[in-house]
Amino acid sequence: MDLSREVLLDLLELQKIDSTIDRLEARRRNLPEQAELEALDRRLGEVERSVGDQQAEVDDTVGRQKKLEGDIDLISQKIAAEEARLYSGSINSPKELSALQAELESLRRRKSSLEDSDLEIMEEREGKEKELQRLTEEQTSLRASTAEWAEKRDRAATDIDLQLTEARASREQWVPKFDGDTIQFYDGLRAQRGGIAIAALEAGTCQGCHMKLPAQEYEKVRQSSGLVYCDECRRILVPV
Repeated sequence: MDLSREVLLDLLELQKIDSTIDRLEARRRNLPEQAELEALDRRLGEVERSVGDQQAEVDDTVGRQKKLEGDIDLISQKIAAEEARLYSGSINSPKELSALQAELESLRRRKSSLEDSDLEIMEEREGKEKELQRLTEEQTSLRASTAEWAEKRDRAATDIDLQLTEARASREQWVPKFDGDTIQFYDGLRAQRGGIAIAALEAGTCQGCHMKLPAQEYEKVRQSSGLVYCDECRRILVPV
């Protein structure tokens, strides 16, 4: 295809617009705010599951403690009743008195053992409740951070969308400058060359791949009237 220098310079302007659009679309797809938000969402999900699991453990510990304290209360009542019998003077048989004293001693040992277990379970509960509090505080903090980063993501996306709208509108103004064959050729080459079909040749350096041409080759390109491709990246070169 034979294109005049004027058309090539116009295509170079269109290429700048297309490169801007490509760059903005890539930023839109890969917002750092979105990546941060996704990381926060993953951590928040993990913490919320941990909060649920930890709450279940606390509830289980509370249930076991209540049962234990209920058992201690029952034994305390039993001890009080037996002691009342012991000191009431209603039991005259030495054998029965001895059996009652033995029973009381057994109940007191059982109560002491249960009270030791109660202290242990109180410590266990305290530790689990502290961990639940820590997880709950982290959950609250993560929710706030998630909301904050969602707002940042939305602001960044809105800003890029506005720039994209402007760039696309600019492209629509430039495209009618070219005939259908030229646009088809340009778009096809862009698809083959990673989005860049035409590159400026500045001070002997291809701006598409940044390869510097030898002085003699550079002068040849400057004086050429036809299409010249970069030997390295195979993009059309336009001396500027």
